[in-house]
Amino acid sequence: MTLADLYEEYEEKLRGYALKLTRDPHAADDLVQETFIRVLGHLPLLEQLERYQRRSWLHQTLKNLFLDRQRARQRETALIERFAREAEPYVEPDEAPLETDLLALAPEPHRELLEKRYILGMTSREIGEGLGIPAATVRSRLHLAIGKLRAQKAKLLVDR
Repeated sequence: MTLADLYEEYEEKLRGYALKLTRDPHAADDLVQETFIRVLGHLPLLEQLERYQRRSWLHQTLKNLFLDRQRARQRETALIERFAREAEPYVEPDEAPLETDLLALAPEPHRELLEKRYILGMTSREIGEGLGIPAATVRSRLHLAIGKLRAQKAKLLVDR
């Protein structure tokens, strides 16, 4: 049994299965090709299998390739979203004083939390231990402080 024999016998059914999974003809073609690339390393095994077992092996391999792609796409999307959240926004030079003014406008207890978290880079657990309060309370207060700063920023931008 050769790769050409397997391709001739199973290619059409695998393409149909891949189309059902992907709903994209190009992605389906890629999956079928990758499946047959995997076959190259397993020809001796496939020769020993019954016809229905070969069909099952090919379909399972194609499905695993599809799932691997899906997982990789999900990881990529999550990573891009994480980078977008963590990336600091670009600040124009003439806006820099506004950012500094905002921190000065924050009430003293909030200012201290904001400085420790965003300037010193301390975690909520570290801040909580230093202040003798739970980390969840620190996160809650930071959330409130950020909300107040956003409101202050919006007000200052309108007044400008």
